[in-house]
Amino acid sequence: MSLQTILRIFSWICAILVIAAAAFAWWFVYRPLPQLDGSVSLPGLQREVTVERDRWGVPHIRAASVEDLAEAQGYVMAQDRLWQMDLLRRVARGQLSEILGPKTLLIDREFRTNGFARAAERDATLLDPESRKMMEAYARGVNQFIEQHKKNLPLEFSLLGYQPRPWQPSDTVAISGYMYRTLTDTWERELNRAKVMERAGADRAKDLFSDQAPMDHFVVGDPKVIDDGSQRSAADPDDEDDNDDMQPDTVLKADRRALTGVLTSESEPDLTAALTQSVQEFLQESKSEIRRSLGSNNWVVSGAHTATGKPLLANDTHLELSIPSIWYEIHVTAPGWNAKGFTLPGAPMIVIGHNDRIAWGFTNNGADVQDLYVETFNPASADEYRLKGAWTKAQVIDETIRIKGQSDDHLKVVVTRHGPIVHREGVKAYALCWTATEPGGLANSYYLLGKARNWKEFREGMKRVWGPAQNAVYADVEGNIGYVMAARVPVRKKGHGEVPVPGDTDDYEWTGYIPFDKLPQALNPESGLIVTANARVVGPNYKPYLTDRWEEPYRTARIYDLLHDRHDLRPEDMLKVQTDTYSYPHVFLADQLSVAAKTVKPKDPRAKKLIEGLKDWNGIADAGSPEVSFVHAARRAAIDLILEPFLGKDTNLYQWRSTTFLQKILTDRPAKWLPAAYKNYDELLAAAADLAVTYLAEQTKSDRVEDWAWKRFNSLDMFHPLGHEGLLKRFLSITDKPQSGTVYSVRAATKR
Repeated sequence: MSLQTILRIFSWICAILVIAAAAFAWWFVYRPLPQLDGSVSLPGLQREVTVERDRWGVPHIRAASVEDLAEAQGYVMAQDRLWQMDLLRRVARGQLSEILGPKTLLIDREFRTNGFARAAERDATLLDPESRKMMEAYARGVNQFIEQHKKNLPLEFSLLGYQPRPWQPSDTVAISGYMYRTLTDTWERELNRAKVMERAGADRAKDLFSDQAPMDHFVVGDPKVIDDGSQRSAADPDDEDDNDDMQPDTVLKADRRALTGVLTSESEPDLTAALTQSVQEFLQESKSEIRRSLGSNNWVVSGAHTATGKPLLANDTHLELSIPSIWYEIHVTAPGWNAKGFTLPGAPMIVIGHNDRIAWGFTNNGADVQDLYVETFNPASADEYRLKGAWTKAQVIDETIRIKGQSDDHLKVVVTRHGPIVHREGVKAYALCWTATEPGGLANSYYLLGKARNWKEFREGMKRVWGPAQNAVYADVEGNIGYVMAARVPVRKKGHGEVPVPGDTDDYEWTGYIPFDKLPQALNPESGLIVTANARVVGPNYKPYLTDRWEEPYRTARIYDLLHDRHDLRPEDMLKVQTDTYSYPHVFLADQLSVAAKTVKPKDPRAKKLIEGLKDWNGIADAGSPEVSFVHAARRAAIDLILEPFLGKDTNLYQWRSTTFLQKILTDRPAKWLPAAYKNYDELLAAAADLAVTYLAEQTKSDRVEDWAWKRFNSLDMFHPLGHEGLLKRFLSITDKPQSGTVYSVRAATKR
């Protein structure tokens, strides 16, 4: 065979491969893309609906009725996000293993334990008529898309080889449970707090878990209740701290159901393994906005601070970044509705945004809505637990989890009067009491806020919200600015639920919820400025207990400093604040290291070099700066050195405002916290500096300071659940993008 013939055959083979690849891409990738032009028939519509997309691809939907609007929104969102919607409802319902196999069984067991599927089915029957019609119409739209595209579904369905089930209103409700878990799931922190308190002792625990921080800025500081509840509504300063005499606005009549269990499984070497790993990491990383120290910012300024004399509102919702995003931007218009903003995949209308009269934004408040109760079970009868000196039967539910390629898993759920058993340690069993699974907890959310026209209507809409508890900032065209924190926050007979409490008595029971008028609220504060960034929003005179798990105060403080004395603010200034990368605690620690080095030099010459470089650092956490990497590592090292005498190597059990704690210790320098190995805190800081450079060298596998740029430790990864590794990672995910900022800068940034 001649060389020319060989080359010709090779060319034909290459051409066939290219054509085959193009055909594959067209069939599985391009063909399922959303239809952007032409018309579509939706039998459920009463009148014609128009959908236009702007240059960003954002849909603008105009309808003659709210029901038509919701149905069209369901169809359009299914066009764009159907697989993400299906993934979210499967996560919430504990049905991942049905499509992914045994590796996601632990995730399914956790969510079956939470009981979101059962709670969603129940709460879907409790929807008010308006919400019911809206969600039913939305489901019709989703199902019309599924029905019309059974042979033309998004890429993910083809790769995994399954078809989505019809959408139900209860699926939308179940996704609310997923968000509850993301924003309020803190029970593991209660366990860790109890361990830290036991090891450190009561005296040190006061320092470790202090809710005071010098840089806190309160939205409600000295609250006073007035007749219409619109100025600064909260509790009377004379109320008792434990609120034993508070009259709740809702009596708890709980039907708490959920499950527990642990199981390991064999690995599955196919495409589902990549998805399984991604889903597991996504859920772990996004489990709690507060736990991750990666939070949201929002603020609103009155016309006194702006160039136009009208309010400006900004919101930056820092949930886990992924592809696709957890948020979906949309504009909806119908009689009584003209709202634009963000909603969740699987949810109708707008969660965060603005209409032609008002604007609103959210950050997570972190109100404590979970309590752990220690239950004692009968050694002679596994389904009996102690209640007031006698044994009583627990509810046992058999949950069946279908597993791809394997037989079903049967999970026995044990539920006490407080809730499901979610954790066991030795003879102790911990039951979880959670507002999310109370009757109505998932059904009452934020979807109707978009039709509010003024402060009164917005406030009335917030009254219906169960949670998750959000700091809502508000502005309107009349020039008003405001703040509302709305949620069902439990009133406890005794204590605040910071750590697990005995479950066999009535001493620690919930008696109801804090009445809406006693929750923190503000309208047109004298300062003309309201800022929230997951930090403490209520001052010491606010008595109903919300939480003491506030985030670090640094982002809030920085926003205040950038805005409070300005009177010429424009939208572009809001963007500058949102992208600000100045980091207060890193500046503080840099100063401490520089001062300490004057008396006690670090042993490592690299640490000396970096401390010398801190003299010229401006506090901006630039991606190219090795000084930021150094100070950040020294911060963690200093915390570990201080805590190790009491916690050993388990210093990560301390999940609190650790940097605020460190700042207070280094400012006051109390003898009781100085480890015996050091004569003074300057020695401790020198040791922390040496540990920091050792860590940086190990992580980068380089001894050169120039290789320790912050971007090496703070790059952005945005994964598609299928794109965690290999070829799919290259085409579906965005990875290794250097980032400026720290977890304490307004532009909150930390590596996934």
